[in-house]
Amino acid sequence: MSTTTSAVPVNDVSATAVRLAGIGKTFGSGADAVTALQGVDLDVSAGEFVCLLGASGCGKSTLLNLVAGLDEPTSGELVRPTGSPSFMFQESALLPWLTAGRNVELPLQLSGLSRSARRARAAELLSLVRLDGLADKRPHELSGGMRQRVALARALAAATGPDGTGGGVLLMDEPFAALDAITRDVLQGELLRVWDATGTTVIFVTHDVREAVRLAQRVVLLSSRPGTVVAEWQVTERHGAVGEQLHDDITSRLRQVIASHAA
Repeated sequence: MSTTTSAVPVNDVSATAVRLAGIGKTFGSGADAVTALQGVDLDVSAGEFVCLLGASGCGKSTLLNLVAGLDEPTSGELVRPTGSPSFMFQESALLPWLTAGRNVELPLQLSGLSRSARRARAAELLSLVRLDGLADKRPHELSGGMRQRVALARALAAATGPDGTGGGVLLMDEPFAALDAITRDVLQGELLRVWDATGTTVIFVTHDVREAVRLAQRVVLLSSRPGTVVAEWQVTERHGAVGEQLHDDITSRLRQVIASHAA
């Protein structure tokens, strides 16, 4: 089997930001081989918000790792941005010895931005996630929700570039799963606001159907291992009877996938 990886400019809004064609990923070889993904076909447009939904172990995180360039597919063709996509995880993964502002500055420093320019950009991003005035706080001085906001600001710094015009791709691996329900609800709303303001392409992994329907323009369901795309839904209505019907349809299909795997 062969694999091809290529890239598209992150600021080409007319482009497909991410394309997976026949993507497969197998770990190990011989009798010990485990196929995590098989025949995955998925296009994500620049500026689109896509949620990947599926049972535990279906390959969602593996797919994000491939898009991020942290691993390479075993087979298929993968097109991803020329710039490195940024990642946001369940844990904020902030550097505890740095302030919130310096954590956000880090990807800007690595890109070669001057100290004054990266401080100004970090302040803009902290303001965007509603953390004005907290740049000098260290992670242990912030709540869990605040730490995730800092992590989001840092991810945006990497995704949008020094001048904030890069568009970029943000990969989010269940970033709100460890938070309490109220904080999670608030941050979901904040993420939508930030996405709308920045035009960043978002690929968001979740187990939560309601979260997927609330956030995404498109929900993509992966089968149980080996993961492949088995269904997609465009989200045109998040509330009311139509939104509830969509939630019920996705939940029913997800249960079928889980049941077929258990059988």
